[in-house]
Amino acid sequence: MLNLIAQNKPFGGGLTPPAGAGGLAGAASGANPLTSLESVISMLMGLVTVVASLLLLGYIVLGGVTWITAGGDSGKIEKARNKIVQGVIGLAVVVAAYALIGLVGKVIGIDILNPAATLKTIFNV
Repeated sequence: MLNLIAQNKPFGGGLTPPAGAGGLAGAASGANPLTSLESVISMLMGLVTVVASLLLLGYIVLGGVTWITAGGDSGKIEKARNKIVQGVIGLAVVVAAYALIGLVGKVIGIDILNPAATLKTIFNV
């Protein structure tokens, strides 16, 4: 089995899906609904981050191609530069929002970025 260098743990070994990861079928069969909610919240947070990162990559590539094919036209170069800058600003907004949510959570005493602990605290599970 392949070992990861930084963690020195086998890659892919010993992984088990979280309880209730079976989706609606798992919830209907008596699984803890908080676990399903926690999984949905965690997946949505991860999905937003991945989509923002892919959009940044797309904007940078598209801006770079536009810049290369501009042929010295200052208008096209400006549009390409704006695409790249807008992509970076968009990712910065997503990261800042994530940090702001964490800061607000710390101030009010709720760990918003850790939905499992928060839900367990709220519902005393």
